[in-house]
Amino acid sequence: MLSQPSPDLKAKLVQIEEQLQLAMQEFPERIAIDRLKFALALAKFVRHQLDLDATVEQSIPGSATVGRSAQQ
Repeated sequence: MLSQPSPDLKAKLVQIEEQLQLAMQEFPERIAIDRLKFALALAKFVRHQLDLDATVEQSIPGSATVGRSAQQ
């Protein structure tokens, strides 16, 4: 089972998204914009996937117990 993502990881992903959005506003050259859009989409995807994984893990009865016993 996957463990809960740390709040620090999620905060860093939000920070990456914010910085990429600012960079897109400041650097309007076409190639840079395409790369920034890709990086921004990737950061959003990773954050969304972390949220989905956490939701699925919480919905499985006893998932925390199973995950811990499997690690022991």
